[in-house]
Amino acid sequence: MDNGLLLIITFSTPLLLLIVYFIWLSKRKKRHAEALIPDWNKFEKALSNEHINGIIKYGTELVWNENLTDSQMKKMKESVYDLAEKHTELENLKNLIYNKWLDWDKDIVGTP
Repeated sequence: MDNGLLLIITFSTPLLLLIVYFIWLSKRKKRHAEALIPDWNKFEKALSNEHINGIIKYGTELVWNENLTDSQMKKMKESVYDLAEKHTELENLKNLIYNKWLDWDKDIVGTP
């Protein structure tokens, strides 16, 4: 194989993979933005009915949604923590919320 062709393949393959990754990332961000409001409404409905499986399903989806706001996270934390005392099935979701809260609340080294 010619050296020039080998160099072109070597440099274009990572560039192509990077482009595909950013396209995937932008689609995921768009999907998360579209799903936030419907998932939040379903989560609140499940909370008001104390439907444990719905709380777990939509709560987990909301925790992994990158567009979740601080106020929504606070409401989730308060409501799930209260319900977790009565329902042990919510322990996993409680841990997910706690870990997400820790991630948001961490102190970044080197910032005043």
